Amino acid sequence: MVLIIPVIVIAVLAILMCRQESRRRKISFPLALLTCIVTTPLIGYFIIVSRPLRQPQGCKWCGNMDNEAAYCGICGKDAQGMIRPSGK
Repeated sequence: MVLIIPVIVIAVLAILMCRQESRRRKISFPLALLTCIVTTPLIGYFIIVSRPLRQPQGCKWCGNMDNEAAYCGICGKDAQGMIRPSGK
């Protein structure tokens, strides 16, 4: 009886996480839920997050429509047009 409550809480949290992330990512809710059931919810989360976004930001400076990061991988600029620091 004591173990049933944490299992129910984890199951509800996993369902809500799959629903939220499947709205943002290119993965359907049933597939996301199946991934979390077959694997553990933690591993399932990393699998779901590795899927691309449904509507990525894109780069307005060079036209790279697949950009999902803060700085563009092609031109190296952010949303304000600032160039990525060199890191030296």
